[in-house]
Amino acid sequence: MAGLFALFNPNLPPKVWLLQFGVLINFFGNGLVAPFLVIYLHFGRDIPFAVAGAAVALGGFTAVTSGLVAGALADRIGPRNTLAGAMFLNAVAYLLYTQVTTSWHAFGVGLLVGVGTGSYGPSCQLLIASMVSAEKRREAFAQNRVTSVAGLGLGGIVGGVLAAAGLSGYLRILVLDAATFFAFAAVVLLLPSGRSAVSATARGSYRAVLRDGPFVRLAVTNLGMVSAGIAPMFWLLPAYAKGQLHIGETIIGVIYAANTLTVVLAQLPLARLTQGRNPMQALRTGALIWVACWLVCVAAAAAFDVVVAAVAVGLAAIAYAVGECLYSSIMLPTATLLAPDHLRGRYLGVMGLAWQGGFFIGPSVGGAILGVFAPALPIVCAIGCLAAAGASIAADRSLASDIRMAPLGVAS
Repeated sequence: MAGLFALFNPNLPPKVWLLQFGVLINFFGNGLVAPFLVIYLHFGRDIPFAVAGAAVALGGFTAVTSGLVAGALADRIGPRNTLAGAMFLNAVAYLLYTQVTTSWHAFGVGLLVGVGTGSYGPSCQLLIASMVSAEKRREAFAQNRVTSVAGLGLGGIVGGVLAAAGLSGYLRILVLDAATFFAFAAVVLLLPSGRSAVSATARGSYRAVLRDGPFVRLAVTNLGMVSAGIAPMFWLLPAYAKGQLHIGETIIGVIYAANTLTVVLAQLPLARLTQGRNPMQALRTGALIWVACWLVCVAAAAAFDVVVAAVAVGLAAIAYAVGECLYSSIMLPTATLLAPDHLRGRYLGVMGLAWQGGFFIGPSVGGAILGVFAPALPIVCAIGCLAAAGASIAADRSLASDIRMAPLGVAS
């Protein structure tokens, strides 16, 4: 029993657990709103579905820009202050959602939401990295992933109950979500600033980041894995399962619950398992698992049996979660090892740009494929994941030997 407990215990310092408490609150709020925001704008405010979806998606543009700005700010004023400011801004934005009555209101608030959302990743990731040693970053980032997923799941359950009340329920969800952002900001302000002595005096720019060839190759690999792997899994697979495999919404919900549960159970053990191993090999294994899962979805379409197809996709979703865990265990910890102290926020800003870019490219290209020839979607995604695995080979060859073989040493 003690060995089992140790497997799931990342042994993090109390200040990291305090941050994780705040992250749980934050993602609980995200889970409350995310599934119901477009529904609220359409049914609660009579905004057409297409316009409501576009208004919500518009935040992705400001998220890309704000992520880069937040990375630079986190280096200059510290990740704690940057993160607290971003969460305060998000709280205000979601309170403004309660006042939306026209399409242009929705577009304006959507742009504002993107500023806070894009700033979250680089600032929170840098804050985590600043509070643990290089040896503990994999487990710290892994725990952050578990906390985020658990918060989203809990929020989704409560949001579903509240949304059943119609407009009044949607408004309660938005106000409660704003309260979670304020609460998270308050928790963050109790933490150390995360600003190192080096970053307080050193100068730097994104040009220096882009001159780092190994990191740029890692960022390209990240873009490929998010575009072909993570984003299509969350945004497009449900539509493919419904339209091509005739799997009902209830079963799709069960499939995604199985994926989430697997992430919660497997993330920390896999983070520990990959310690001391070549990070790019583990990352490549995750991408190849995704290739296999997409090919299972192709085979499921040929089964001509809904039950068989649902079981196949469910097993693929569980395996997919293993690839997600490998991705989460490797990508950000390796990026922080490559980054010098005074530029780490900017490095994470570029990784955030790759993440946001992937969530733009993947759904955009994949959505077009669904509209033209839906059976090709899993094939294209499999090819994209295979290309990302190939990109990881180039990244692997350019990494220093201490990072390639044992990313447990001293951060740069």
